[in-house]
Amino acid sequence: MKKVALITTNKILAQSLAVALKSMPDSNFEFFMLLNPYQALLDAEIFEIDVALIDFMDRAIDEEETMMQFCELLHKKLPDIHLLLLVSQDDKARRELATETKKKGIVDDFVFYDSSLKYLLAKLSAF
Repeated sequence: MKKVALITTNKILAQSLAVALKSMPDSNFEFFMLLNPYQALLDAEIFEIDVALIDFMDRAIDEEETMMQFCELLHKKLPDIHLLLLVSQDDKARRELATETKKKGIVDDFVFYDSSLKYLLAKLSAF
């Protein structure tokens, strides 16, 4: 079973995704909600997360460090983890940063918020 964690402070998003994943009959995901970005690095390590789905619009992470630094730390601490960003298609600056982060090999990929759940699950399954 693949361990997937959503790193966000958006409880509605996290709970909705958890319900959606549980309702999938053939789901091979164990889902974790990491709602405290300041503790997410430790939580990901403790739960031995395979894929981290990171809410790239979460402003809580930006307060302490940049999103790119956060991803670098997570990747350094857990070198086998796959990082997937959730990005708003309407935020040009974040889109460009997500693209740059992917080009540098810091994250594996990103998905736009307006993508379908089926597409997101396909991306998660690909890792």
